[in-house]
Amino acid sequence: MIQEAKLHLYIHPLIQVVGMVFGYSALYWGIKRFLMAHNSMSHSFPWKKHVLYGKVAIVLWLVGIIVGVHFTVAEWSFYHLTGEHFYVGMAAIPFLFATLGTGYWLELYKKKRTYLCVFHGVLGLVLCALTVIQVITGVQVFMLFVW
Repeated sequence: MIQEAKLHLYIHPLIQVVGMVFGYSALYWGIKRFLMAHNSMSHSFPWKKHVLYGKVAIVLWLVGIIVGVHFTVAEWSFYHLTGEHFYVGMAAIPFLFATLGTGYWLELYKKKRTYLCVFHGVLGLVLCALTVIQVITGVQVFMLFVW
């Protein structure tokens, strides 16, 4: 049962899960775009939705990291306590900024590119893979400290 004093600890996972919904939607559209460009497949690519969902996902993930660290320090006075969950979250930060930066560049200067688009896609794919690891380690943290 959720203890009333621990309710604030559910804010971080909620933000991250909503970010995952947006992130995986952007990834889905990005994969469709990759298939269109490299396999001569005919799909519609919702460019504006891909950009919007990607930005929302990155902002939510960054806010979620900040909130997670804040509540961990507030609850236990030590943010390294969550082990791998903390370290994987910190490892995701450069990928978040790199994905945002490459996406911004692609949006700002629209033209035919190969390498930057692929690099941007790989960064997004790595981010989504890191979120899977975060879910696994986050559930472990919850089982150990909250539930």
